Amino acid sequence: MNKFSLYVLLILLYLGISKSFSPSEKKTIYIPNANAFASIFKGSPISVILEKEFSTGALIKTYYHQYQIIHAFKAPQRYNIRISRDFHLENKKNIGMSLFRRFENGEISTVPLPPGSIYIGSPAYGTWRTSGSGQKVWRFHRTYKNFPMIFRWGDFTPTYSFYRKMIALEKLDTPFYGLNDEFGTDGKVTQENYKLKKNVKRETNFKDILKKYTKIPKWDLKNE
Repeated sequence: MNKFSLYVLLILLYLGISKSFSPSEKKTIYIPNANAFASIFKGSPISVILEKEFSTGALIKTYYHQYQIIHAFKAPQRYNIRISRDFHLENKKNIGMSLFRRFENGEISTVPLPPGSIYIGSPAYGTWRTSGSGQKVWRFHRTYKNFPMIFRWGDFTPTYSFYRKMIALEKLDTPFYGLNDEFGTDGKVTQENYKLKKNVKRETNFKDILKKYTKIPKWDLKNE
């Protein structure tokens, strides 16, 4: 076998191994972009929060998001959803953010906002109160007292200034990460409460795959 034929064989083997370690795409819901949320997640009010991102496959990568689905009147749900590469890249900064919301009146929003944003400011879920420092802060009603824990706010409490800025940017279709960028992948609140670790990613290359999944015997010149 000449060198060219050997290289072709190894490349075909590499592609086959890479694809074999990527799960079947037909078995998982697929989201190409934010416009697909409305047809996949039903009910209202509802908030879809991006909890995790990951990928499978070596050469042929398949990208996924793990979403937490928050309903006002039932327990949260989690789904792993296959996504497009473009949508994966678009949301690199949005871990912990709400990527989709449907309000009780049927209106929807796909502007990335802090988790729980759909419930802040609604008298059905809480009230504005004056803190000891004189600031207006949001407090949930007793029925929804577990919401801050579900949203992983930690010690964070929304202020009226936070709420006003959030609403203003949402109307402009502009993502809002907090008055001090507390939310999102790099935000302090998200980092602390999602316990995110900075991953040092190493790209899998052709040599790595061959070394792990194939063993080519050395040629012994004495036997030729």
